[in-house]
Amino acid sequence: MRNTWIIARTTLGDALRKRVLLVFMMVAVVTLLLAMMLTYLTAREQRTAFLALELVIILIFGTLIAVTTAIFLIPDEIERRTIYSLLSKPVQRWEFFLGKFLGGVLTAGVCLALMTLVLIVVVFLMAMRQPESALGPMLQTSAEQEPLNVAKWFQRGGQDVALVLRGAYVIFFQLVLVTAVATTLSLFVSPTVNFSLTMFLFIVGQVQFVLKAALERNELPLTKVVVGVLYYLTPHFHDFNIMGSIIHSEVRIPVNHWLFAGEVSLYGLMYALFVAMLGILVFDRKEV
Repeated sequence: MRNTWIIARTTLGDALRKRVLLVFMMVAVVTLLLAMMLTYLTAREQRTAFLALELVIILIFGTLIAVTTAIFLIPDEIERRTIYSLLSKPVQRWEFFLGKFLGGVLTAGVCLALMTLVLIVVVFLMAMRQPESALGPMLQTSAEQEPLNVAKWFQRGGQDVALVLRGAYVIFFQLVLVTAVATTLSLFVSPTVNFSLTMFLFIVGQVQFVLKAALERNELPLTKVVVGVLYYLTPHFHDFNIMGSIIHSEVRIPVNHWLFAGEVSLYGLMYALFVAMLGILVFDRKEV
């Protein structure tokens, strides 16, 4: 495993130096900060809309970062011919593939952590707004504004940070699964096709409830087969979508929030390991 971790750390360093990744990160951070402009809603509506929007932003940009990183992990090594020198050393093929996959996961994890950190700072700034007021602090007169209660500020901020961390935890395992899919597909198709296929699978996985409804209502045999294949074989990313129940307390889930998050993260991890094992088997027999 030593070789695997060396390759993973090297992959992380190479990925973080890419300009495309930095551009995605900058745009994501700017977008997160711009969401603070939701001052025209009531405090309750503002908090709900803000947290929902911010978590969706993190998911979208995290997915783009994970995919654009993973689709080049192995093809770049083949194109630069550095893979030959690596495999000629005492490095097994499975160690190389697993190292690249873990490097992609680390890259997505670091970017997710940075975006989450920015969101935590923004959440504490938003928590300064008085919950009793229906207007943002910029729209209140000085007479209407009350002195800031630091204890209540940290209490509100701490509650929202817990929600953010729970959402980021679930998003991370979605990114692990996306990275596994993109890394394995890179053994079969070009980066451009890989990007399209991975994003297609991600979008399909987010609308599994639509496929399920179509599968139950459609009576055409061919259509049922196609929809059934998409429903049962594609990753169920929709199952990770617990952000609504996290933010809206009135939306109930079968179990405790953290337990439910643990269940879906275990599903994502097991699915990712299965896809990675498939990639290792293919790469072990692939001529490079």
